[in-house]
Amino acid sequence: MKKEIAEKILQETEVGYDLISQKFSQTRKHFWRGLEFISDYCRENDNVLDFGCGNGRLLELLGEKKVQYCGVDVSQGLIDFAKQKYESENVKFFKLKTGTVSELSSEELEDNFFNAIFSIAVFHHFPSQQYRQEAARELYNKTKEDGHIVVTVWYLFQRRYFKNILKNWLEKLQGKSQLDWNDCQISFTDNQGKKFQRFHHAFTKRELQKLFEEAGFEIEKCEIVGGRNILLVGRK
Repeated sequence: MKKEIAEKILQETEVGYDLISQKFSQTRKHFWRGLEFISDYCRENDNVLDFGCGNGRLLELLGEKKVQYCGVDVSQGLIDFAKQKYESENVKFFKLKTGTVSELSSEELEDNFFNAIFSIAVFHHFPSQQYRQEAARELYNKTKEDGHIVVTVWYLFQRRYFKNILKNWLEKLQGKSQLDWNDCQISFTDNQGKKFQRFHHAFTKRELQKLFEEAGFEIEKCEIVGGRNILLVGRK
């Protein structure tokens, strides 16, 4: 994918999440069923990074665990909701600049710092293999030795979404699509009830595992959960 196309998609993703921030926070107050066990990868007093934190709902899953939590996201709207509900002495949120993962090198996010990194339903929004590789490597740098990363992406090779992938395949064959293979657009509704399209990359298990293996992680688990998500757990 051309760099300018990827940058445009990243900007549209930020705008898209701002457009649905209110609806997102109203309909996603609790964590997804079937993934509750991922909190086992976080222990008392851990430094935790929530990469793509949205409205901060991961904190509901962590419950009473006393952790040093940092949540980052590109959507200012979602960050505002998260701050209103959760921010405290041990819980911090900040917005990432659109289209870059380099801000993860800031003082708040030093290398080899986090015992556990969670990235829930984020990587399928990243356009281009190069950008996904840069993000995975940067998360590896932020993870402590023996620390874990927990990643989920939507499993889009299911009946509900396969038509979106097929549409892009056909447009690629016709020379009409600027997206990569296994990319697609999915329709969403904003806070005002208007429809718009959002970019998604359809991962396979093998592709997701390879992405984080090449970043440096030892993969402990990579599987489809509930027919809707691919879950990966890696250790540094």
